[in-house]
Amino acid sequence: MDAHKLWMLRDFIGTNKVLFRIPVYQRNYDWSDSNCNRLLDDVYTIIETGEKHFLGTIVFMAAKSGGFALQEYIIIDGQQRLTTLMLILKALSVVAQSVGDECYHEIEEQYLHNKYCDEEFKVKLKPIKTDNRQFLLLLNGKLDEMDEETHIYQNFMLCKERFERWCSRGINPSAVLDALTKLEIVEIVLTKGEDDPQVIFESINSTGLELSNADLIRNYLLMNADDQERLYEDYWLFIEKTLRNKMDYSNLDDFFMQYIVYKTSKPVNSRQLYSSFVKLFKNSGYTQESILEELKYYAEIFGAFVYGSKAYSEKINKYLKSLRLLNQTTCYPFLLHVFDDYHHNDVIDEATVEKILHFILSYLLRRLVCGVPSNTLRGLFTYLYNRIFKVSSNKKKYYESLNKFLFTVSSKDVVPSTAEFERSLQRANIYGNNALCRFLLLDIENGDGKEVLRAENLTIEHIMPQTLSADWNYINPEEHEQYLHTLGNLSVTGYNSELSNKSFKEKQEIIRENSKAVVLNSDVLAKDSWGIVDIQARAKRLANIVLARYRIDKVDDDSIEFEYIDTMTLDDYDDVTGKKLVSFKLFGETYRQNKFVFMLFDVIKLLDKRQPGKIEELARNNYSFNATKRKHVHLNTNGEGMRGPWKIADGIYVEANLSAWSCIRFIQNLLSVFGYDKDQFSFNVVAEEPSESLEDDD
Repeated sequence: MDAHKLWMLRDFIGTNKVLFRIPVYQRNYDWSDSNCNRLLDDVYTIIETGEKHFLGTIVFMAAKSGGFALQEYIIIDGQQRLTTLMLILKALSVVAQSVGDECYHEIEEQYLHNKYCDEEFKVKLKPIKTDNRQFLLLLNGKLDEMDEETHIYQNFMLCKERFERWCSRGINPSAVLDALTKLEIVEIVLTKGEDDPQVIFESINSTGLELSNADLIRNYLLMNADDQERLYEDYWLFIEKTLRNKMDYSNLDDFFMQYIVYKTSKPVNSRQLYSSFVKLFKNSGYTQESILEELKYYAEIFGAFVYGSKAYSEKINKYLKSLRLLNQTTCYPFLLHVFDDYHHNDVIDEATVEKILHFILSYLLRRLVCGVPSNTLRGLFTYLYNRIFKVSSNKKKYYESLNKFLFTVSSKDVVPSTAEFERSLQRANIYGNNALCRFLLLDIENGDGKEVLRAENLTIEHIMPQTLSADWNYINPEEHEQYLHTLGNLSVTGYNSELSNKSFKEKQEIIRENSKAVVLNSDVLAKDSWGIVDIQARAKRLANIVLARYRIDKVDDDSIEFEYIDTMTLDDYDDVTGKKLVSFKLFGETYRQNKFVFMLFDVIKLLDKRQPGKIEELARNNYSFNATKRKHVHLNTNGEGMRGPWKIADGIYVEANLSAWSCIRFIQNLLSVFGYDKDQFSFNVVAEEPSESLEDDD
């Protein structure tokens, strides 16, 4: 590896018979207008001061190319600056030619082209394929054929317009070209077979170069590949085209994040993403082509998540779009499993995928409306697939297993109840979550049919205004605050219209003239006045629409378990030590629980519901079950005499410092005291080995 300081134009770009090739593993040209303007500002400073300016480091590997002893440089680092300088030179050439400045000949023949080379080597810079076509169109003056969304076009136009302004102030193109000759660089030349470009590249990136994780992954997979051009064409280009949005490549980083979580079932953040990918590649026996083939497959699925796809049904696309509108992307790792099972493993059909998506959407919508914190969602969806389908037979009841798991988890990730959902739809501050608010209002109006309203530029308005004017002085201030941002008081109007704090009659006219929302506004337009009672009635009507559309019924199926389990009874108390609890069954109902003492508390509460007052009576009498030689109080009203008192209700404490054995004997005794047969209770523990019947059951 050799390093030298030299002039960018005269000693590097201006060298005769040279080709600067951007290899396929490099990112696209994506310098922003601010990057270009900053470089042009530096050039302007050179014009004013005459002083040189250090442009940075260019890292490349030299390689001989064919024809006339052409020298080819493979650019490892510096392509953004090099490409931008070529755009600057082309813009300067165009402006120079338009004002009659002869320097454009020097620019075209010495810096942009190799004057005495064959046609295929004439152009000195060869960007990667997606940029090369635009660059060649530019050099040939075919601006009308260029994609105006590309950075090549936009930055060329920016440079051209600035040079035109400079000319109007008396700065001619020759002066600008002279300033460009005072740009200084350090070239670092790598020796093939001695220097590892991957190591150099990662070292440069660690010092602060702004590369995305997708850039690093592409570089890692393609840089040292013998057939990098083919791998790029066959795989990476498809991934890129599938996931990018015009010139926005952020979806690629999102894809790799979700892919790593999907593959490893472990959470990962952006700082860990690249190293996690490299570790996965090295430890899983992939070749460069095999992992690119796999990435191409999952990128096509992920493309449906972020853009929709004709490969899937209308319902699937609708549910995926709804998840996007609600910004609920944490479920994507789980959905990658679902879609993989649909495509590859012949496990589920399209109708089941639709049911699963509807359930996930409904579940997440319930959480949002009910205000359940989202901080547990990432962990939930990271582990969800493995937790549900650890028992392989659950795939035979795919939807039912998902349903049962989320309805029975013993944490805040449990499905919010229909009653809670209904109450929150009518009373919660919906307006405070913009994505949720827009989704609900548009979904209520559009329903399952034709899209009547579109989200773009649609205005969400309050019917009862945020600031009460004299026309609204009949509204109680406390009730105003309580109902202002609720579903019953929100609607949508036409584009950029404003209801503000106008009177109700004025608002009615604006809605009538500007809004196509028939479902949302029917009762608003039918009223003579608008008050709290009207808001409540409208909230109930709109909530019922949402409830019907996102109804989910709990699945009760005792054959579905999420661990390979053994079922035990109260007579097995001597065998519970060291067992891991999964669930218990009481009076025919199954409850998930993983701690024996918490199972005891659950049983006490369930018995209390069956015979109210009985537990309180036992507590007043300092209840103790006589299962050990030493006498202990197990239920009382104040916790005195207990090693680990636990309050389960006002005036009722239970001993919590109990072994699994003691918990089972406690439950056995309580059932007897309450007059119930011990056969009404059983519990499930993790089996030491998978049960043959579960493995082979058809």
